[in-house]
Amino acid sequence: MAVLDYIFPKRCLSCGSVGAYFCARCRPGVRHILPTEAICPVCGRPAIDGKTHPRCRSRYSLDGLTSFFRYDGIVKKAVTSLKYRGVFDLAAAFIALISSGYSGLPGISGRDDVVLVPIPLHTHRQRTRGFNQAEILGSTLAQRLHIKMHTGILRRIADTPPQVSMQERSARFINLRRAFTCESDGLERYNSIILLDDVYTTGATMRSAGHTLKRAGARFVWAVTMAR
Repeated sequence: MAVLDYIFPKRCLSCGSVGAYFCARCRPGVRHILPTEAICPVCGRPAIDGKTHPRCRSRYSLDGLTSFFRYDGIVKKAVTSLKYRGVFDLAAAFIALISSGYSGLPGISGRDDVVLVPIPLHTHRQRTRGFNQAEILGSTLAQRLHIKMHTGILRRIADTPPQVSMQERSARFINLRRAFTCESDGLERYNSIILLDDVYTTGATMRSAGHTLKRAGARFVWAVTMAR
């Protein structure tokens, strides 16, 4: 056990017991999203393996979506603790909850032509918060998948209001229109881009970012979120 664990012991995010962020008693309460519960990232309806429906596919659409957990209970507390309280060291424990069946995201693990791109924050928000939770999660997930992470490909150029503050689905999409820009240099080196964020709600952020990457020349963009 590290020295800091004695001074600031890890406590379960659900019951508060000392020892781990996800204790053995509360871990079974984590609700995994089954492959049969996957949805199309465009229309939000059930989709085989999360692949975008042929009828929903367009030139610049996402190619699919994988979300690991239901956004409730201890998972919601984990996202909140990382995002707003800066509990960085829980990222490894959070990623470790992903079932071994997802550990490679089929056809991706260990490939040099695959890159993980975390959804960026606007520079103003990142300065205010001091970090980007998607980057923290992405660093650990990229290590698990044995792929590279690149934070310079995608930039957020519009300091839009937080999505959580908007109830209307249409307002969320309008909010993120032209929110991102992409550095196309080097995109040709990657056959696939894994676009990572913490939570998937309406999909507006992912769709906008994916659209930007595709317009810049990305061939294949698959969205991944910790929760939905």
